[in-house]
Amino acid sequence: MERLTTTQKGYGWAHQRARQRALAAVEDGTACSRCGGPMWRAQARLLDLDHTDDRRGYRGLAHRACNRRAGQAKGMLGRTRATSVPSVTPQPTPRSRNW
Repeated sequence: MERLTTTQKGYGWAHQRARQRALAAVEDGTACSRCGGPMWRAQARLLDLDHTDDRRGYRGLAHRACNRRAGQAKGMLGRTRATSVPSVTPQPTPRSRNW
């Protein structure tokens, strides 16, 4: 499987510049685009510039955890397990004595 570059993933120079501009404009207490919770300028390294689901634009800044959780959830849709797990009926735990 070939590894994609940051530009191929949508995080190249243009995205990095857009994130820098968004961080420069953020005010303390601005709402996260995912959870609505407050964001602070001091959290700059923990904020991501969130793409729209169609990746044609940006939703705005989001907490890194919120953004990546949403991306992970989106990536999990439609995926199935690579291997099937056999169904196992649990057996009762043996006891040392029958009361």
